[in-house]
Amino acid sequence: MGRKFIEQIITLFTASVGVMAALAWNDAVQALLTKWFPYGEGIRERFLFAIIITIIAVLITSLFASYLSENNKK
Repeated sequence: MGRKFIEQIITLFTASVGVMAALAWNDAVQALLTKWFPYGEGIRERFLFAIIITIIAVLITSLFASYLSENNKK
């Protein structure tokens, strides 16, 4: 039970650090978009932000998946 407990703590800690990094990036990207679109507090700008981030996430995930797929074939 001790090893499983430690593994779970490490997993939770890693996830929490990932969430903190995601929140930091969220703030940074929102600040950038606010600079590009000075009146970026409206719902249209928030949806634009969500769409842009989703597209970027899909592209990066696809790149990583193809990279892993190529490495698994070798």
